[in-house]
Amino acid sequence: MSFIKNAVISAAGMGTRLGLNMPKCLLKFNGISIIKHQLSLLKNIESIRVVVGFMEEDVIDEVKSFRKDVIFVRNPNYQNTSNTYSISLAMEGIKEPSLLIDGDLLINKDSFNNFIKSFDNKNTLVGITKASTDDAVYVKLNKQKEVQNFSRKIKSDYEWSGIACVNNILIQKNDPYLYQVLEKYLPLKSAIIECSEIDTADDLKRAQHLWSRYFE
Repeated sequence: MSFIKNAVISAAGMGTRLGLNMPKCLLKFNGISIIKHQLSLLKNIESIRVVVGFMEEDVIDEVKSFRKDVIFVRNPNYQNTSNTYSISLAMEGIKEPSLLIDGDLLINKDSFNNFIKSFDNKNTLVGITKASTDDAVYVKLNKQKEVQNFSRKIKSDYEWSGIACVNNILIQKNDPYLYQVLEKYLPLKSAIIECSEIDTADDLKRAQHLWSRYFE
């Protein structure tokens, strides 16, 4: 399917902006949790690491009910750290290209497969999606369809998706958000991926409307 042998799912956060007092990766659409949906997309990837923190036992149980060989990485400081901190924990010892996914993403299967096929195993590939979320990190592309810059203020047609195939990208515990780490390496190749990030109640409503038929 792809060159990718390693995947990291960041699922340690509390999702406070959503206000449901549960990890966003456990949200269900037609009875299927987000993280199970993600794991089904990753069925051909050899090694999967899931970073857990908030309500970690519930997340671990959900993952194990679907795939038992997943490696769990604990982030006990999840209340005070960003997802980049979680990624840095999970990436320890990995020197090969890796797929990074936020645990609050609903992703179209065909679009995901096309994204993975676009990765050449050398150049970091940034997933971009049509701008729709409340707290979007917009991306500006150059003529080569490479990401030229990220911005929370200057709007554009596309936003950072929370998905990337990374290679030779140094991610450290004290780094800010992942897109800010990627900024150091711009311009970077991009590929469009159909997905929805769920950060707020409005994001959830939009996702429920857009994705309800997808899980039927």
